[in-house]
Amino acid sequence: MKKVLNIFVLIFSLVILFSCEPGRDENGDLLFGVEQPNQNGGGGTTGVVKHLKSVTSKDDSGETVTFNYTYLLGKLVNVKASDNSVSYNLTYDNNNINKIAIVQNDGSITTTNFTITYNNGKFVEAKGVGTEDTGNSFKNTITANYTNNKITKILSKMVGVDSADPNVLYDMFTLQSDVTYTGSNISTWKFSTIFPATPPITIPPIVISTTFSDYDNKINPFNTLPEAYNIVSSLYGFDNSAVTGFSANNYRKIAVNGQSVTYTYTYDADGYPTKAVASGNLGTLTFVYQ
Repeated sequence: MKKVLNIFVLIFSLVILFSCEPGRDENGDLLFGVEQPNQNGGGGTTGVVKHLKSVTSKDDSGETVTFNYTYLLGKLVNVKASDNSVSYNLTYDNNNINKIAIVQNDGSITTTNFTITYNNGKFVEAKGVGTEDTGNSFKNTITANYTNNKITKILSKMVGVDSADPNVLYDMFTLQSDVTYTGSNISTWKFSTIFPATPPITIPPIVISTTFSDYDNKINPFNTLPEAYNIVSSLYGFDNSAVTGFSANNYRKIAVNGQSVTYTYTYDADGYPTKAVASGNLGTLTFVYQ
């Protein structure tokens, strides 16, 4: 797998070692993903709504990976990495995504099929069953909480299925995102990996604390992607941690457990970023729109 352009790679390596989903992608890029366009975000001046066609990440060694976005009748139906590490296929019931199928390839192939439920148009739960090409299987339930119509908590609970007796389940771990906002943009994100108590061994939670600041007043391009997709991908694959996309605008400074990186953006005439360059020669992101 390619390295990514920011400091999350180093910090997430510990989390990935102990707690990533089966068949995970290890990119660690936290720039990808989000919900439908937030018209209150203050981004851009033309009011033009664009859809992402691709996002290419180039790291400090020159390695690249591109995420390609496919639409049908204006709806996102597929997201796929150029290195075939992960793909997402989305189906709809009217305007709501009701199913997401994820295929991950990190040497072995894992397929997970989620069914999504809503309450008054808000995401409630995604229930998934996953299978690995080794024959192992698991269940994953993702839930989300809202405060003032903003996502403030996402939980992903992983449960293994005993290969000898499918009726026997065992807790694997829980991933939890706690998010706070300043206005329309995320200000803090606490990401926790919580392990089940298995006496006499007790593994303390792994917690990563992140702050975002110095936002521009331009459009966050990931704010064109469906909310349900971003909720699921934000806790399912570190290649596509979409939680940062819940912000209306683009952060220019990020600090993770005391380490910080700044970003410099180039924009098009409609106020959408076309390139983001990380400080310290950590790499670039290049955006292409439909």
